[in-house]
Amino acid sequence: MPDVTSMLPNAGSEATMAPLAEEEDEDDVDDTGVEARDIDLVMTQAGVSKAKAVSALKANDGDIVSAIMELTT
Repeated sequence: MPDVTSMLPNAGSEATMAPLAEEEDEDDVDDTGVEARDIDLVMTQAGVSKAKAVSALKANDGDIVSAIMELTT
């Protein structure tokens, strides 16, 4: 039987460290010009971080539907 532990990522690998780095970026998001309720809605509906929601809203001139579509398709 093959040793499956060799296929698992190590505890210190980048795969396990990435979410931590993304959480740190959440505090540094410049949400100027974007409504907080719009950000929350996009985050909830698209299942993304605040940074991604803000970025999509800015790229789509505050259009919530277009931002969600960009993030989910």
